[in-house]
Amino acid sequence: MESIAKTLAACHLFNVNDSANKIPEEKAPLFHHMTAKLLYLCRRTGQDIQTAVAFLCTSVKDPDEENYKKLTRVIQYLRGKTSMTLTIEPTNKPRWWLDSSYTIHPDMKSHMGIFMTIGKVGTYTSSCKRNLTLKVLQRLSW
Repeated sequence: MESIAKTLAACHLFNVNDSANKIPEEKAPLFHHMTAKLLYLCRRTGQDIQTAVAFLCTSVKDPDEENYKKLTRVIQYLRGKTSMTLTIEPTNKPRWWLDSSYTIHPDMKSHMGIFMTIGKVGTYTSSCKRNLTLKVLQRLSW
């Protein structure tokens, strides 16, 4: 039986271990291929995995064993969702939520997420790495 994860990511999703072993050369294309598939999926239907996939995309060029474990966790989470159905019950007003974490990545970039609901379901989500430090430095140099 294949394992299923009840939650998308552990608490250490954004932790980067510089001393982690790189995955073997033959596994790197698989990591890239699966991350690309998840990227497609999260933009179409699996919007709840966007934050994890956005982080995995930052390590596609040089993945390590920790990143591979995080990829495995996302896939295990998706296995547990195969029987879930999408129900849309529209209301008059959409509701928006925005959240941002500043300088959370090792390169001092921030991460931002946007979520919109109509009724009981999320209809639009976005999760992205932002280069806010550069904009702040540009403003200070004026």
